Amino acid sequence: MPSQPSSPDPPNAVALADVSFAYDQNNPIIEHATFTIPHGESLCLIGPNGGGKTTLFKLILGLLKPDRGQIAVLGTSPNNAARRIGYMPQHLQYDPKFPVTARDIVLMGRVNKHLGGRYSHSDKDAASHALERMNLADLANHPFSKLSGGQRQRVLIARALICDPQLLLLDEPTANVDLAVEAQFLETIESLKDSLTILTVTHDLGVINHLGQRVLCVNRSVHSHNAADLTGDVVREIFTGELRLDHERHSHGDHNR
Repeated sequence: MPSQPSSPDPPNAVALADVSFAYDQNNPIIEHATFTIPHGESLCLIGPNGGGKTTLFKLILGLLKPDRGQIAVLGTSPNNAARRIGYMPQHLQYDPKFPVTARDIVLMGRVNKHLGGRYSHSDKDAASHALERMNLADLANHPFSKLSGGQRQRVLIARALICDPQLLLLDEPTANVDLAVEAQFLETIESLKDSLTILTVTHDLGVINHLGQRVLCVNRSVHSHNAADLTGDVVREIFTGELRLDHERHSHGDHNR
């Protein structure tokens, strides 16, 4: 009996080939970046401030075009993949006087599905579900500006999840949260790892130790390392950047629950 042909492997979630980018041609931000991220992998991006981590995210999102090289996301161009990408920015620009609720912020994650018009019942149900996943259901109608830093971060994660993404990009998701909220975030990511590809920009060594076995080190060039090989001293030596260690979180812990 003839053997059945094997099904082709799915394309990588992210693939960069010799990608370079500069805002100013005399000051390149990303140079000759070549790497792949398989579907279903969860990993962290680390590196010093100004090293190119956020720029790399913007290239993957299609918000920036590379000066050279090729980028494929979910088997197509970044722009074509945009509706299948969830993105949580480090900061959200908003007018604190504008009466926007936590639910309103989450619903913004469905804007690309509408191109105008009112949100449907399914959109609102999805927003409620996303808030519930982040333990924020009771704050759905609260003004976003009145929430604590940790609560706002969880609202932004919910906004990234509402579009049912295949690829999730998180930019410093634990930057303004205390240890209890960080633990909850890590539990949430653990529950998503089987169904999503997740990239997380972080300076927190504790987060790195929980999210995957591989780390992308970004400082103009991009190199892959085993997470188990990284310590704060090693990263400082390579990048002259700083990672936030667990004991520093305890001694300088904030209270943004």
